[in-house]
Order: sequence, then C-alpha cells, then structure tokens
Amino acid sequence: MKRIGLLIIVVSVMLFTGCALNQKAQIAALGKFNYDVTSVQNMRIAGRDINSYQTNGGVSLSNLPGIAMALLTKDLPLEATVNLQMTNPTSTVTKINEFKYLIEIGGKPLFEGSVNENINLAQGQSMVVPLSFRANLFNAAKEQGMDKLLSDIFTRKSDAFLALKIKPSVKIGGKNYFYPGYITVDKDFGKSVSKALNKVVQ
Repeated sequence: MKRIGLLIIVVSVMLFTGCALNQKAQIAALGKFNYDVTSVQNMRIAGRDINSYQTNGGVSLSNLPGIAMALLTKDLPLEATVNLQMTNPTSTVTKINEFKYLIEIGGKPLFEGSVNENINLAQGQSMVVPLSFRANLFNAAKEQGMDKLLSDIFTRKSDAFLALKIKPSVKIGGKNYFYPGYITVDKDFGKSVSKALNKVVQ
C-alpha cells in the first residue's frame, strides 16, 4: 500500500510539473507571436463613414454635422473593426482563449475591450481575429483641439498618435493565464487607418 501511495504522489507531481512547464512555454510563446493589423474596416466617426470627411487630402469640418451634437452630449464616437492576424512562428502549440486589447491615443488609454476566441495555433499557422471598438474622442478633442485631432486621425501627421496593444491568455485546466503586460501590436495604428483610407480612395 505504501508503494502504491508513493507512486500516486510521484505521478501527481510529474503531472503538475508537466502542466506548469506547458503553461510557461505557451505564455512565453505568446510574446514571440507575429501580430499584424491586416485591415481596418467600417471606420466611422460621429456615425458617418470616415472617408466622407476628406476633401482633397484634407479634412472638411463642414462635413461633420455630428460635431455640434458631440459638443452638447460630450460624445464623439470613433468606431471600427480591426482585423488582427496572429501567427505562431514557434514550435510550441499554443491555445489562446481570452485576450484583452487596448487602443491608446497620445499615450493615453482610449478604449479597452476583450475577445473570447478558441484559437489553437501550431508552428506556422495563422488566424485573423476581428476586434470591434467604439471609443469616445470627446476628451481627446477637448485637450488637443478638434481640428488637430481630426487631422491626426485622418492624415496621420503625428507618428505614434494611435497605438494598438493586446494582452493574450492561454487556457490550461479551465483557467486563463494572461501574458504579463500588454504587447504592442501596432505602435503607429494611425498608419493602418491611413492605409485603409487609401485603399478606399483608390
């Protein structure tokens, strides 16, 4: 009986150790993933398509009928769907469950969201996950001025003005283990927005 009990303890320790090592390996792999914004779709501000605000490469405030209402309600919504591609270049099969995403404007948090996806990526495999957001630009517009804010968003004249970050997790034993800290996916998210606009214009 003593031998059986000892065997159970040894097996339990081995299983626990194996799970712990697998957890660490998968979390470490998350930091080595390739994260790319493949496209930005359905981008709207104050309820209107972003392209309707551009005239000859500039921004026409006369095309922003929602601005007056935004000043009254203190709500200037920017919304879009960001298609994020995740690629696993490592030899560790990684299962991503929930991940948080953060959009910053001028270094300050603008929007925080989360997505629950069953993503199982072996080496070389990729998957595109849509991230939808609706953020209020009112405070940023108040601080920087409406003209400058819109110009920065539409024409990307300020580098690193918008940034996209994510915090993925792996699910092991029914529990989510998040990557420590946020991973910067696109430190110049405005560039992705600019590309999306150019594709539509062309």
